[in-house]
Amino acid sequence: MNREDLKAACLRRLNESATEHPAGHQGKLAARYLLRGQGGEVMELMFEKGPKTPANLWVAASRVGQLLEDNSLGHRLAPASVLNAVKGFNGKPIYGRHSALKPMRELAYADLVCFQITALTQLDRVINHLMG
Repeated sequence: MNREDLKAACLRRLNESATEHPAGHQGKLAARYLLRGQGGEVMELMFEKGPKTPANLWVAASRVGQLLEDNSLGHRLAPASVLNAVKGFNGKPIYGRHSALKPMRELAYADLVCFQITALTQLDRVINHLMG
């Protein structure tokens, strides 16, 4: 499956499992979602759908600790401590993450995990874990 087909399949799966975030999606670049867990708690997810990026799924690190032990799921950590650590040319701090994360209450300033989805089964494993 090529990148475009994978992203389309991931978006279909996310649309089946979750609802659109109140902030909406970010055009052609990102899709923001709310996912309801088994106990009724709601969590935020952001999926990068742009043509120039891999199929990345951003999730709060606090929600996926056990999944990180599985080395078959490619991921990278994105600690909150690096946010606003670099200043731009104008001297103002730069957010330092995908701009689609900024309006999301749970994800904007939290420690995050970015899962690099290379197969639909990986997305399913993350969603199943989050839903309990």
